[in-house]
Amino acid sequence: MTSENAVQRPLASPAEAIPAGSESLVDRLRRSVPEKRFRHSLGVASDARRFAAIHGADPGKAWLAGLLHDCAKGIPTAEQVGECDRLGVALDPATRTCPQVAHGFLGAFLARRDYGIEDGEILQAIRRHTVGGPDMTLLDKIVFLADGTEPGRHYPGVDDVRAAAVVDLDKALRLFLDGQIAYLSSRGGEIHPSTLRFRRELG
Repeated sequence: MTSENAVQRPLASPAEAIPAGSESLVDRLRRSVPEKRFRHSLGVASDARRFAAIHGADPGKAWLAGLLHDCAKGIPTAEQVGECDRLGVALDPATRTCPQVAHGFLGAFLARRDYGIEDGEILQAIRRHTVGGPDMTLLDKIVFLADGTEPGRHYPGVDDVRAAAVVDLDKALRLFLDGQIAYLSSRGGEIHPSTLRFRRELG
């Protein structure tokens, strides 16, 4: 859902964002995705953990889901739908016509197979981070939003989204989604039905 053209900038001290004991998981991800995507993932993990601490979710789960949300990005976008079919990952028709969002569905599969994540809440948050969905959980919302607020994101209104995120999560999500929907609409881009439903449910 977020722009693929967002500029990334390094975290000031990425090692500080990595919980003790998670180094092997982090190293595995670093080897699996481009360096820019890896830095983005560290940023999302850090923001997700911070939002979780503020809003009452599990910071450890939020960090893991944020870290691995883009773990399928090592596979080219054009190949992701085919890879989902090969692996038996179910995709709805709308996702098949928006292949740039398929990495969430594929990522949930890879997070379990390649990174040993068995927690269903974490896997669902990874799966839903690209398009949202009905009845989003707190963890789902946190990872979805952190993907759009991490330090490397630069788009009109991002500072307002960041400010709202630490006070009112749903308000921040409304601001973020409204901006993204407007951006996609202005470019004639397709908006996934799950994203529109998510926005409606936020009120």
